[in-house]
Amino acid sequence: MEGSMEGKHLVITCTLTVNTQEIPTHALIDCGATGIAFMDQDFARHHQIPLQELKTKQLVEVIDGRPIVSGEITHVAKVEMMVQDHKEQLPMFVTKSGHYPIVIGIPWLRLHDVAVWFASNTITFGSQYCTTHCHDPPVLVQGVTEEPPEPVYPQKGGIFE
Repeated sequence: MEGSMEGKHLVITCTLTVNTQEIPTHALIDCGATGIAFMDQDFARHHQIPLQELKTKQLVEVIDGRPIVSGEITHVAKVEMMVQDHKEQLPMFVTKSGHYPIVIGIPWLRLHDVAVWFASNTITFGSQYCTTHCHDPPVLVQGVTEEPPEPVYPQKGGIFE
């Protein structure tokens, strides 16, 4: 079935809030990502998201242990992320992630202890942590069914200038 997400990625829609600016976007749920969350540096620059420099640079490795091509992570963006009624403050490491503006990793999945239903392409936020810290009652989120378009941002030099 051409154009469907079948056999591809689990992607959800979300809204980031920075100061009073709401930014609708989408996030890849990545069970292999070892960081809590990542934000694409071009996305951050395009939306003028404030960044904080990390005291200690972070090295990210790809699946076979090689360092990621985009190099060490030097900055973090602290944003509010809302997925339907699920709302939280979330630090995101800023890196070159390409197709997906936001990538959510395994530490986030563990923290929220989400139930992922791959056959129906849904996620349920219903853990004790979520109902205490993020929302109540549980939230069922449907993954997107069409591959999101490749983001295009006008180039204006480096993000850290």
